[in-house]
Amino acid sequence: MPRKASIKQRYQVARLAFPDDAELARSLGVHRSAVVRWKRGEAPASKNWEQLVGLDTVVALLENFLDLKSIPKWLRGLNAHLGDRRPIDVIRQGRLSEVIAAIEAEKAGAFA
Repeated sequence: MPRKASIKQRYQVARLAFPDDAELARSLGVHRSAVVRWKRGEAPASKNWEQLVGLDTVVALLENFLDLKSIPKWLRGLNAHLGDRRPIDVIRQGRLSEVIAAIEAEKAGAFA
């Protein structure tokens, strides 16, 4: 299981893309109390861990590519590189590699 510091750090990076914990919870389809536990460094359930890691990874990649204010819009917007799916939904489905590929395609200036 992940270290406590790692959980808190991942929560903090993921949280950058949301106005509050409630929106983070809604976007990942988890109860707000789960997000509060992550904030304290408590280990999430395995499925939630995958979503938290995925969101943390995507936000960290986007930070180097987009303005911080644009990240929430990118996560919730339809993405042509994902077959007009929303990146946040693809992360929830556990398909992180598809979202990373979409980020890389956009960085490269590829058109879907």
